[in-house]
Amino acid sequence: MIDVAVAGATGKLGSMVCSLVREQADMRLVGAVVSAEGGKAGTEICPGVRAVGPDGLEELCHRCTVLVDVTNAAAAERNVPVAIKAGANVVVGTTGLSPVLLERIGAMVRAQGTSALVTPNFSIGVNVFWKACQTLARALPEYEVEIIEVHHDKKKDAPSGTAVKAAQLIAAENGVDRFVHGRNGMVGARGREIGIHAVRAGDVVGEHTVIFAGNRERIELTHRAHSRMAFAEGCIVAIRWIAPLRDGKVHGMDEVLGL
Repeated sequence: MIDVAVAGATGKLGSMVCSLVREQADMRLVGAVVSAEGGKAGTEICPGVRAVGPDGLEELCHRCTVLVDVTNAAAAERNVPVAIKAGANVVVGTTGLSPVLLERIGAMVRAQGTSALVTPNFSIGVNVFWKACQTLARALPEYEVEIIEVHHDKKKDAPSGTAVKAAQLIAAENGVDRFVHGRNGMVGARGREIGIHAVRAGDVVGEHTVIFAGNRERIELTHRAHSRMAFAEGCIVAIRWIAPLRDGKVHGMDEVLGL
């Protein structure tokens, strides 16, 4: 049985993950972590599962196989090291993590002999989308690249973690390492750059388009998420994959999916 705890359990994605964990025959939801300010700490978020605040995280992590963190960058910076130190494997779907935290996660799992899975997007389709971006960038190294991402009006970070990773993967293939976030004014002719543009409107779950443009043609690659359930279902796949590992490494969804 995989004992799972979820940090960010009352958020839109976290609550879906909690529900799906409870539906799995090989998983058990043993705890939920919420912010100290939200008023949910100490309440029962589902039958038999009482939410704890950050001060209850360490004890909870001693009882779980996997801690899932779908909070925010500041909370993840506090939660993830505590979980690893307690001996739990971690699945991190929080975006905006700093390079310093990512390096710390890698060092900690090596020292503790645990395992981590870190991804800005659990969606199976998005991970295939990233792979397609790599393939196109490798095949079309001279084509100009623009990335447009659209999300709901409540999203806090911009550009999205999915767009940033797409840009990084493309840059690794075509050697273009200058990212331009929007353009305004007399910017002159386009140089060797990757444009990244964030749109925030309505209730859009998530949409990403990458344009590869040559002089006489272009390819547009688009992924649209119709429901956050796509992310939650991918998270379940990630939990099941990481649970038995104790290899001291940080993994990605590409490994989970064999990409």
